[in-house]
Amino acid sequence: MDEKSLTQAIGGLIFEAAPERRTEIADLWQNYAPQFSRMSDKDGFAIEAGPWGLILFTPRTMGQIWILGFAAWRALEAYCPYVLLCSEIAPSLMADVPDQAEADAALGEELRKVEELRNIDCVDAFDWPSGIPEPSASLPKAARERAIVDSIKIASAYVFLHEIRHVMFASSAERPVNIKAEELECDGFARGFLLDRIPDYCTATGEAQDAVLNKRLVGLALGGFILLQVTKDRDGSESHPAVAERLRGLTQNEGGDGKSYPWVYACCLLLSVLRREEKLPPRLAFSDPRDLFEKMVLLLQQDCLAAK
Repeated sequence: MDEKSLTQAIGGLIFEAAPERRTEIADLWQNYAPQFSRMSDKDGFAIEAGPWGLILFTPRTMGQIWILGFAAWRALEAYCPYVLLCSEIAPSLMADVPDQAEADAALGEELRKVEELRNIDCVDAFDWPSGIPEPSASLPKAARERAIVDSIKIASAYVFLHEIRHVMFASSAERPVNIKAEELECDGFARGFLLDRIPDYCTATGEAQDAVLNKRLVGLALGGFILLQVTKDRDGSESHPAVAERLRGLTQNEGGDGKSYPWVYACCLLLSVLRREEKLPPRLAFSDPRDLFEKMVLLLQQDCLAAK
């Protein structure tokens, strides 16, 4: 796919994630002329806004997003009962739950494949994980896979919108002086683009606003999960804020129910990470999924501070 076709395809992806933004997407393309292009392959998770409106990324970066979308659903399946039915998390007791070891092993293998793809010398030597379909233009037939692909598309739209905001700042006199502040501004732009005009979409389509909001919040939570998995310095760097701060910004929903589906989904993702890395306390009590999420983000924050 050439640069022009790729740029059109990404515009279509953003439109699919937020159809009510058709006019704004056209305006962005008209006023800032973002140009998406594949950069030469290299290890890591590489996507960056360059000069002259260029947004560069590697195919292996998109592969990581895709596999992480399926791994996130695996985490939801593995940890949803603890988040929904319990009032405390006790890691030592999880091992006694039937099928838990099998679920953890399946999740661990998918995350291992993401790490392998991120670090492999030659992407052509990467063996695609069994059980995960390769990216395709056609929609999967099974409901589970369709839901996963929808979340991946929204998360991908967030990633691209974040970079588009960098392109916008490059031609603006109001660009933040602080690089970290710009990163948070770019997160906020992408989040607002996906959420702010949901009422307009629902008025036009008749879809329930809560359902649409929850779906897009799940996509943003997946975006946070991707950040958590691919960020080397979780406590932040000279150019990027701490991951905990970005997670809070992406998942905030002031008017939302603390027991709603996006909080359950976000909790399962973060719980899978902290348990796999053995960073959970012996017992962690919580009142609802939002409370659990906040406590786990705090644990992540404290772990980063302790590692300094």
